[in-house]
Amino acid sequence: MNKVYHRRQAIKWGVGALAGLSVLGLAGCDSSSITNTAAATSGTMHMLFWGSATREQITKTTFDLFHKQNPTFAITSEVYGFDVYWKKLNALIDGGKIPDLIQMDMRYVAQYVRQRRLLDLTEIIYNQGIDLSDFDPLLLSSSKVNNTVYGIPLGGNYQSAFYDKESVTKSTVGDPPANMSWDDFANYTTELTKGLGGSVYGTMDASGEITNFEIWIRERGKELYTRDGHINFSQNDVGDWYEYWNKLRDRQGCLPFNIQKGLDVAGTPENSSMIKGKSVFLVTLSNLFEAYQKGALAASPTRQLGMIEPPTGGPGSSPGLYLKPSLLLSISATTKYTQAAINYANFLINDVSAVKTLGIERGIPGSTKAKNLLNPQLTSTQQTIADYVSRLSNSENKTRVKIILDPPGAGQIAELLRSVSYDIAGKKVSVSEGAQSFYTQAKKIVGG
Repeated sequence: MNKVYHRRQAIKWGVGALAGLSVLGLAGCDSSSITNTAAATSGTMHMLFWGSATREQITKTTFDLFHKQNPTFAITSEVYGFDVYWKKLNALIDGGKIPDLIQMDMRYVAQYVRQRRLLDLTEIIYNQGIDLSDFDPLLLSSSKVNNTVYGIPLGGNYQSAFYDKESVTKSTVGDPPANMSWDDFANYTTELTKGLGGSVYGTMDASGEITNFEIWIRERGKELYTRDGHINFSQNDVGDWYEYWNKLRDRQGCLPFNIQKGLDVAGTPENSSMIKGKSVFLVTLSNLFEAYQKGALAASPTRQLGMIEPPTGGPGSSPGLYLKPSLLLSISATTKYTQAAINYANFLINDVSAVKTLGIERGIPGSTKAKNLLNPQLTSTQQTIADYVSRLSNSENKTRVKIILDPPGAGQIAELLRSVSYDIAGKKVSVSEGAQSFYTQAKKIVGG
């Protein structure tokens, strides 16, 4: 992960079919053509982001640090849970108040590129307006749309499983086995529930989590989408996924619907069934481990979490895990403060004080100098994250590069997966009816 690319490579770098979105109507969407390029000399930029209280605190600290170096500019912000973030962003756009700085996710970026909302940063990177001269090329290429940069990855992470060590000890079942298959996971979490007397369940119900569903599909040797942006999974794949969680629910290995509903949707510790003491396991992204450990300690001063790899498809399956840009920092194509926003992005990547402030809460940074700067100051919790990412990055049989980016509509499909999972868990529809409904609607969302 410590490869270095030259400036021209920043423009040309591509992995496999990462440029495959050009056929989705994204080619030619040069957002720079609608950018207000007037160089404002003062003003207040506004940033919208999602995340925990930890993320909010450190992000606001970077605002203050940036203001000290750029006293004519200030930054204000709004922060939401992931579950409502996109509705808030769309409401601001519809009201003509698009934020200057936008936290962006890879499942949604193509949608906003198609709408011409995001600034094309490619030439800016080439001219070192944002200096990525020692940035991990794989992480950067994984964030591109149509081989164009519309957001700077603020970190990279892998899918992971967190668990409550205290609950595992109380269950007397024993530590989680390494390299669990999905069947192993079902058996283990069911035993956890039994060992805890049914007061705490082995795992959250992850049937509505797109990150986990994607692992499931990739382990079957597929990607979620085809190169032309259509879905690449079958109705049987969906049915198998929902049925797995339906059986686990019946075995009481995962949370019942009456407890699960409304939890684990905001992507924050405060909304987590694990932190609330309802479940032992949570399958999510590795960079969130620090925030969840803080949440655990806030609930109980001796409570410790562990992190392992999520379940696999078992022998003969394809690797499902991949290095994912944890999130992007994008700039509005119509901001009045283009240069100041560029300066802030560059500040986050390269300024010593900013790098130390952000740490690895948004993932392991792509800059080699940032990683070297952070290594001596990592806490034990942060070191757990760094070791996990490093181990998977150096494993050829557990990870597989994601070569096809999510098309416009991928965010809607993620929301649909959760909605249908609620219908099944709430017994409004059967598994087969839910699978058919999801599959039919998903095809309509992305055009077939």
